[in-house]
Amino acid sequence: MLRSLLLACLFGNIVKAQQLVLIGGGLTDGNTDVWNKVVELAGGRGVAKIGIFTTASADPADSATYYLDMFVNTYGAASAVHIPVTETSNNANDQEIADLIRQQTGFFFGGGDQLRVTKALKNLDGSDTLALLTLKQVFQDGAVVGGTSAGTACMGSTFMITSGRPYDSLVYGSYSGGPDPVYPDDLTYDENGGLGLLNGYIPDTHFSERGREARLIRLLQDTKNAVGGVTKGFGVDEDTALVIYNVGSNEEIGEVIGASGGVFFVDVSRLVSLPSETVDYSDIVTTFLTSGDTINLQTGEVTFAPWKTPLKGDEYYDNALSSKDILSSMVDAEWRYIAKRLFDNTFDDSVLSTSRERNPVQFTVKMDRINGNAYGGYLTDGTFIVSYTDLFVAIYESAFSRASRTEKIIKHVHKRNLKTET
Repeated sequence: MLRSLLLACLFGNIVKAQQLVLIGGGLTDGNTDVWNKVVELAGGRGVAKIGIFTTASADPADSATYYLDMFVNTYGAASAVHIPVTETSNNANDQEIADLIRQQTGFFFGGGDQLRVTKALKNLDGSDTLALLTLKQVFQDGAVVGGTSAGTACMGSTFMITSGRPYDSLVYGSYSGGPDPVYPDDLTYDENGGLGLLNGYIPDTHFSERGREARLIRLLQDTKNAVGGVTKGFGVDEDTALVIYNVGSNEEIGEVIGASGGVFFVDVSRLVSLPSETVDYSDIVTTFLTSGDTINLQTGEVTFAPWKTPLKGDEYYDNALSSKDILSSMVDAEWRYIAKRLFDNTFDDSVLSTSRERNPVQFTVKMDRINGNAYGGYLTDGTFIVSYTDLFVAIYESAFSRASRTEKIIKHVHKRNLKTET
């Protein structure tokens, strides 16, 4: 509570500031830091009135029952009400819905499919429905907006990630128009963007757990020069939140809360891309923050939690560790662990890892800490966590190749482009 009050003093009036609580999915019932934060920023226990959007869910009514119970009976909100807008309800322009939204002091978007959210809250011509316009007005007036999984992925104003495996993202690139069941592993995005509550970043979720670093990098690089494109993105780990204070201002501060993971930040503005059938990237600048750290989302300035100390000169391991499955969407948090181990070793300043996949091409990921800075500290349960800034990453094809790879890549991309055009 004290930390929140200090942030409020430093970064603006907590009642009127625009604030987001963006959770990476997998929010557990007992994550008191995150649940309490939403209630606190909505006015506090016994005061907060939470509007629940379960628009992303395949079963909105059942999901709503869960959140209503959690916010009121477990975390002390004065009230919680379901905002019954779905992709098939056709009521997002009803005055009754707008009036219900105006009565709330905070909102929470549940998980599911982010495309359901944008389909429900935007008109067919891409304009905002009355419900979304009202939500934005209440948000500007100080109501907090939180979301988990799809409820976080839909918050941006720029291109919205809709699907994709990391490896396939590097091989075949990104495609607009949303997911295609014929190519379920392709990196896809909605070019019309999300709800528009957050500018300047592409958000992603279930991040370290599903190894989504490479797909976020690829999408940023592919779209940064397009109209509305950006060079920055972040990925939130499961059961972890990025709380953003003073959204849209020069003092737009993100704070990481939750003990399970962290938030990955990437900037591709300095990325060097050499000619390649797939990717040949270098100078990708990445940062990873954990519980208690803050970042100015406008300037990139990071402040590590005061209970963490520098790792340099106090590393635990002698050497770094490499991975043979660095792009894994199945091995939990492989990229995160390899990066942490690099900063927490004495002798190695860089490490080379490779993708498990080799067909049609294998990738090498090089991490270099020479310009980086890392801090670490112990959580109350004894877990040692590491945060870092300025880890430089390069991604390129390994020496290994297959004779058929060129034909396979060209055929896939050609078919995909033909499908997109039609």
